[in-house]
Amino acid sequence: MDLKEKVTRALRGYFRPDQVELEDSDGVSGFVVSAQFQRMPALERQMLIHNALRDSSVKFTKPELRRILAIAGLTPVEYDALGYRKPAPRR
Repeated sequence: MDLKEKVTRALRGYFRPDQVELEDSDGVSGFVVSAQFQRMPALERQMLIHNALRDSSVKFTKPELRRILAIAGLTPVEYDALGYRKPAPRR
C-alpha cells in the first residue's frame, strides 16, 4: 500500500468524511471534507487531522510522516464554495 492510500485509509477511518482528495507529488497533500469541522478554528482542524494520523490503526513510519506535507480540513459548505463539487446533470 502506498503512502497516499495509507493516509486516505487513516482519514476515512477517523472522520467518515464526505470526501478525501490527496495528491502525492514529492509528498502527500490535499484535503479532507467533513461536517465535523463546522464551527471549528483552523488550528483545531489541524489537530484533529494530526490525531487521525497518529491514532489510526494504520501505522506510519517516521519517514512516511515526514512525507505528509499539508492536509486541509474543510466543511462540505467550504468544499462546495471552492467549486470542487461538480453540479448534478440537468434533466
